[in-house]
Amino acid sequence: MNKATKGLLAAAVVGTAIFASQAMADGGSAGVPGSADDPVVTKSYVDQQIQRALGSGGGSGTSGLTVVELYPGQTLYGFEGTEFIVRTGQVQAVAGDKGDGLTDITEGADLRAGAPVSHNHLLLIARSDNRGLRLDPNYGGVAYIMVRGKYEIR
Repeated sequence: MNKATKGLLAAAVVGTAIFASQAMADGGSAGVPGSADDPVVTKSYVDQQIQRALGSGGGSGTSGLTVVELYPGQTLYGFEGTEFIVRTGQVQAVAGDKGDGLTDITEGADLRAGAPVSHNHLLLIARSDNRGLRLDPNYGGVAYIMVRGKYEIR
């Protein structure tokens, strides 16, 4: 080990010692669990704060998936950021006022008004301007759609 390396090592040791003594002089309570600077909290409190931060609310605004039944004559509208996955039924895309459609993330495509929606594809509503899904009028059954985010049926 040469003199320069020994000098750097000595400076690092002295610097570390000065830093550690300064931290202790400041009270040292910053890392002590249960102190005013680091309070101990319960798991239920943490879970409650996480749910509050996520904004979990009623059935049409939860962060989890909700299964929605879509009947003939009904249209399922999503708001900005809402996600759809069509599980059953013959469903068509409903486009917004500007002519843009739904984003089919699975296929990497834009679904225009009236376009058929494939089963098990993840769809995203990019803007809240009357975009959603409509049951094909020629289909005689019920469609089951998984929804994440805020939605409305009209």
